[in-house]
Amino acid sequence: MPAFTCPDCDEPVLFTFMDTAGVGAWKRGDGFATVPDTSHFVCFPCAKCWKQRQDGPLTPDIVGDIAFFTCRNNDCGAALTVTKESAVATEIELACGNGHGFRVVATDEGGLTIEGEK
Repeated sequence: MPAFTCPDCDEPVLFTFMDTAGVGAWKRGDGFATVPDTSHFVCFPCAKCWKQRQDGPLTPDIVGDIAFFTCRNNDCGAALTVTKESAVATEIELACGNGHGFRVVATDEGGLTIEGEK
């Protein structure tokens, strides 16, 4: 995975996950996407997510924003903010204004996600 910096704050962005956007599959006539073609990244210092389609530029990522900066409590959905900063991604913690807390964890695919309330 190439190293990128955030277009807004110039801090390093961290890889989170890959997905299939589907546009490439439709263009090839496959009818649906089967090969991941979009990389998602997160910038914790400025609380923004970015995506890269194939080898294109970083662009804003609404899916990433929902995955990392929206409370996962079913009755909440408030914005999450970083409550514990760290140079080590898996030591970062987030919380919403309603007191629901989460922590960043590594995935088996080499990316990052947030784990339920602590």
